Amino acid sequence: MDFSWKRLIYLMCAIQIGAGITIIGVLSFIPLYLVELGLTDQGEAAMWAGLVSGVTPCMVALSAPFWSRKANELGPRKVMMFIFITLMLAVGACSFAQTPTQLLVLRTLQGLVGGFVPIGLGIIVLVTPEDKVPWAMGLYQASMVMGLVFGPLMGGITADLLGYRAPFLLFSALSGLCLLGVYKCMPNLQHTHKVDASESQWSLIKSFMSIPTVRLLVFILFLCNFGITGIGPILPLYIKHYMSVNDDFVATIVGIIIFGAGVFSALASISIGKLSRFMPMPRILCVSTCGVGGFFILQYLMPDVWGLGISRALAGFFMGFITPIANTLISKAVPIERRSIVFGAVSSVVMMGNVLGPVISGMIARAISYGAVFWSTAAIFFIAALGVYWYLIYKPVLKYNH
Repeated sequence: MDFSWKRLIYLMCAIQIGAGITIIGVLSFIPLYLVELGLTDQGEAAMWAGLVSGVTPCMVALSAPFWSRKANELGPRKVMMFIFITLMLAVGACSFAQTPTQLLVLRTLQGLVGGFVPIGLGIIVLVTPEDKVPWAMGLYQASMVMGLVFGPLMGGITADLLGYRAPFLLFSALSGLCLLGVYKCMPNLQHTHKVDASESQWSLIKSFMSIPTVRLLVFILFLCNFGITGIGPILPLYIKHYMSVNDDFVATIVGIIIFGAGVFSALASISIGKLSRFMPMPRILCVSTCGVGGFFILQYLMPDVWGLGISRALAGFFMGFITPIANTLISKAVPIERRSIVFGAVSSVVMMGNVLGPVISGMIARAISYGAVFWSTAAIFFIAALGVYWYLIYKPVLKYNH
């Protein structure tokens, strides 16, 4: 087996871990940092936490297709270097924010240059042999999860030990390391199939979304992103006000809980290549979405932080199957010459789930209760499971029998 493509996959995974830590690491202490910036009302803090957390994926959703197209045009190396230079400066500046508004503006800038995930997916389908795509997708998803894992843990521990401004400087330095990795180690790849300059981004999205399987899977990814990110902004406040814990260590506890869920999720992701040999991927997807919904309900029912953490870890295990399987099925549903650009084209739709999740969850927490966020998240995953079963399992069998 040629080692060069695998080395590039490992490099992309390492960079994705660093980038994920940089973007996600603030979630374990953002609500608490906002209190330090002057917000004292619980409901207002929850709403601002949703805005500050949601604006970054919002800008990513809007800008990722642009960066993916630029990567297709100029090559991914140049584009990723620019992204990480800007990210390093914007994250470091968050340490000096004096108001929630300033923090919101800087998080907005981070989102505007946050389109590296679809670029990485495009590289994977470009360089990976066909029979190894599920393995590569699983490994890349595991790297994204590890960013989710280590980011909040590093952010929480650093915030508790050194204050809420210190993690931003740490994450800025980490962005610099990612920049160095791209500069030193990434070859100057060029996509073999270029996007026609006359073809608009909207026409690209419409052409891919006209494929029924792609349309369904994009909707599933949207729902799952909505459910996964929605709980993040309110988790520190939920633990602080409804669990018997020391207030001085809330950020660390949140980081540990997210760490446990991420480890289980990564274990699931890296096992997809083997599991898919014994069970069809649509069935794995259906079982996984049901499992996540069930364990979100259990998270709310748990009376203490330990039960909450265990339930979230088991939910994380099932989450680990969803995204890489959906991405693999999407790549197989489009023509070979269009695979390297499909993720950039549909990323704006998928990532809107990351946008609406934190914002709407913050509003639900303020208008109804924190518990309503857990129940609504569970409902989203059950809806996703129903869609997978109907369109990818039941209807194909029905069509085959007739």
